[in-house]
Amino acid sequence: MQIAAQKNFRQITFPSGYEYQSDGPHLPIEFYIEVFPKSKEVYLKLGYFSSSAIRVLALSFAQFIYNGGAIKIVTNHYLYDRDKQLLNIVDVNEDAVVEANIAHDIEWIYKRLSGEEQHFLDCLKYLAKMDRLEIIPVILKPNSMAHYKQGIFIDRANDSIFMDGSCNFTAKGLLENAESISIYRSWGSDFEADKVSAKKQDLKDIAFRASSQYEYLYKEQIQNAITKIGKDRNVLELLRQEVSLCEGATNSYTGRVARTIERYQNELDEIIKQAESTPKFPFNSTPREYQVEACSAWRMANKQGVFAMATGTGKTITALNCLLSEYEQDGTYQAVILVPTKVLVDQWRAEAHLFNFTNVYLVYSDSDWKKELRELCASLRFNQSLSFILIVTYQTFPTDGFQKYAKQLPSSTILIADEAHNIGSRLMKRSLENINWARRLALSATPKRIYDEEGNSAIEKFFCSTEPYTYSFSLDRAIEDGYLCHYLYFPHIVELTDDEQDEYIAISKKLASFFNINDGVLKKNESVERLLLARKRIVHKAANKLSAFQRILEGYVACGEELKYAFVYAPEGEDAEGTNILAKYINKLSDTYPSVRAYAYTSQSQDRETILQNFESGYFDVLFSMKCLDEGVDIPRAQLAIFCSSTGNPRQFIQRRGRVLRNHIDKTVAIIHDLVVVPAATGDWATHNVEKSLLRQELIRVVYFASLANNYYEAMDICNQAAQKYDLDIYALQDELRSAS
Repeated sequence: MQIAAQKNFRQITFPSGYEYQSDGPHLPIEFYIEVFPKSKEVYLKLGYFSSSAIRVLALSFAQFIYNGGAIKIVTNHYLYDRDKQLLNIVDVNEDAVVEANIAHDIEWIYKRLSGEEQHFLDCLKYLAKMDRLEIIPVILKPNSMAHYKQGIFIDRANDSIFMDGSCNFTAKGLLENAESISIYRSWGSDFEADKVSAKKQDLKDIAFRASSQYEYLYKEQIQNAITKIGKDRNVLELLRQEVSLCEGATNSYTGRVARTIERYQNELDEIIKQAESTPKFPFNSTPREYQVEACSAWRMANKQGVFAMATGTGKTITALNCLLSEYEQDGTYQAVILVPTKVLVDQWRAEAHLFNFTNVYLVYSDSDWKKELRELCASLRFNQSLSFILIVTYQTFPTDGFQKYAKQLPSSTILIADEAHNIGSRLMKRSLENINWARRLALSATPKRIYDEEGNSAIEKFFCSTEPYTYSFSLDRAIEDGYLCHYLYFPHIVELTDDEQDEYIAISKKLASFFNINDGVLKKNESVERLLLARKRIVHKAANKLSAFQRILEGYVACGEELKYAFVYAPEGEDAEGTNILAKYINKLSDTYPSVRAYAYTSQSQDRETILQNFESGYFDVLFSMKCLDEGVDIPRAQLAIFCSSTGNPRQFIQRRGRVLRNHIDKTVAIIHDLVVVPAATGDWATHNVEKSLLRQELIRVVYFASLANNYYEAMDICNQAAQKYDLDIYALQDELRSAS
């Protein structure tokens, strides 16, 4: 619970006459320092929005932000000359405010502002970024200036204060010019309450552009200027910055003002201590609606279940919010989080720290974790309510070394399994038999394990959840609601070479003897599995994919696009000559576009976190991978994906698509190119059904991708050209997918 949020307006000691005067015992600055931090909503109507007031008002904005405050400022569009330079605003005519060309470098401007000015602009930038600031330039009809200095302040108890006065929103007006403001309370006399009610409605009408008395000007240029000059700070940084300002201000003022600032600084110190140590939802916001729904569903299911959520919808944040809800209820948090890779260990740790979760232990093969867990378990023997989070890889979890410590953890521990399909492996199933933690949560965009009904059954049984699972959040909903970006999908039909086609047909003929014509499926045995694997390798390594890849690159560049922020999923292994296929694709890009910086991201790559950071920053243009980008890697900047490796595994292609659909401020739409191998139809009825069965599996992926793409009809038309060769109905396949989802 935030300290300031516990307080409201009724706890403030106001002047006896409810007036603040710059030449009296109660200065206007005191009003702002007392009232702003306790406000959840502020509506200001000001004749001038001047930067000369920043020096004064900077002392209360960080706490206002910390407590979730939002502000709307209605102001006349005329600004002082100094403010035009500060905010890069010039007046063109009576009807518009536009942003001038920036005469100086932004960094140069910022450094020349005072500390108070820098802090205030940083706060405004944060509020604008969080959509909690709106500056509304107006002129009072008919073309006259608005000189009002009024405001409505609303606290968390929904009490309101109306401020009215001659006081300009300037430093001189607040401190030096014998100006005054009067206040009226919604809980005061009937006269006060009536006045507050009327003025609240008046200011809200203006702020929401519902008043016919005003002409509304363009706001974007003012707010864009603010966000350009201000620095990106998190709330904790803003609070610390404000403490420094308070320390300087106590030396500048005397009497009541100095005491008010000192009291406010002490309050800030306590807030910072609490903010640094208390778990809370990050980003100074609240969970999204679907994250609240998911947590409620998990609680309703006796704190067990599966979250089937589309890649990129924030499974990590959703799960940690469940852990946060346990902390808020019990006063402690205890969790073991399972992840498939070291990269995801680091990502989960970073997300946990955003929630202010401490005592986070990282457990993977090459980390020094045994001593830390030994000390943790020793402490738990004396204090079972001790908070902790263990982030463990699936590789390490089943080992005897870890299981020895797992058995000593409290029964109240929550097991969170990320990419939960990994739970179904043989070693994991055996380890889970001894787990006594009743609170369990599985996370996956694709909970099902392909061709492993036994593993699927084990997952559903352990987490007490079957389809449609405890909570589901589909990809189409995520795109429709704006949590993932829209995308264009371009399938490319690739044919086999003559030698590949001959080998493919030979294998198909062998498979035909195992094909059950009645139910349309192949028998299951080791011989069939070997033949299917051999045929899959032909499709996977098809030589014509390389030239198709080059055509995609050339077509992309020909459209005026820059080869940057791109993923390429290349086939694994070596070709017939023993050359590494991934290297061939990288060389093809380098030969075609030597200036494009490409990098391989594989299981052998050293310091993979740095590689991803270099890609995100734009230092690397294209990342080539085989499987390492399949699970959980979060790179929102990725804009182009080229799938050169065929996969019949739905989980893999769903994960791969999710990698490129994450939102980013510089990305409006993602581009996906997909190489689809279609063997030539032989006309041999002995192998026709077998070949048709394989193509059907390929087209399921293509139809699934096309179904949500912006260019749906174009993509489906390409699919149809391939499907007609084998009498397949792609729209029937689409109906099957819809009914199964």
